[in-house]
Amino acid sequence: MRFSTIAALAGLGLAACVAQKTEEAKPVADARFDYAANFTCEGGAKLDIVFSGNDGVLARVDGGATMTLPMDPGGTTGPTWKNETATLVLDGPGATWAMGGPAKPCIFESRSLPPPRVDGVVKTLGAEDAGKPVEMKVGEKIAVALSGVPTAGYVWAASSPPAWVKATDGPGGATSSAQFLPGFTGGNHWEVVIFEAIAAGEGGITLAQRRPWEPAAEADAATFKFTLKAS
Repeated sequence: MRFSTIAALAGLGLAACVAQKTEEAKPVADARFDYAANFTCEGGAKLDIVFSGNDGVLARVDGGATMTLPMDPGGTTGPTWKNETATLVLDGPGATWAMGGPAKPCIFESRSLPPPRVDGVVKTLGAEDAGKPVEMKVGEKIAVALSGVPTAGYVWAASSPPAWVKATDGPGGATSSAQFLPGFTGGNHWEVVIFEAIAAGEGGITLAQRRPWEPAAEADAATFKFTLKAS
């Protein structure tokens, strides 16, 4: 919990110290925790964990200050990370957290994640926009974000877009926070395709989900179609 400083007030030769109202704790903004695995621990504390590539973790409790915990190779009950004040142990989808007191069990809470944002696009389409007409200006970009299974080789790509449209692959991303847990494999991922209108035109746009190495005669696993008009 955060507390405000004590304000010293002086006037007419008299001085007084007045404690200002205590502010309610608020989560600390840290973009790294956009990719956190979230746990609720015994007693209600919210634990956010980011697993980094150097075998360490970033941790925070109830949105507070960020702590760094290196991996502890001496862990015997499961993957363990610890520093001078805190210890994290993973046990399947759950965890045990200790900081300044007895260890507490924590339950993993999966959350759905939105598609990754793409700078410079004026509109992002999703699966619910299939078949809808879309208008844009020449020079503008739109994005289509669809869930796919690239781990199985199936990827979304524009299928023969018209010459007045430039199609490029955008970023990918997890669809569930469960994908941030160590050892997670498979699952759906967000795939983004960006369309830029390089000239005026109107026509249908098709995205096909398929394995790129398969013969062209092989049927698409799925398609997404919409009508685009650029002026």
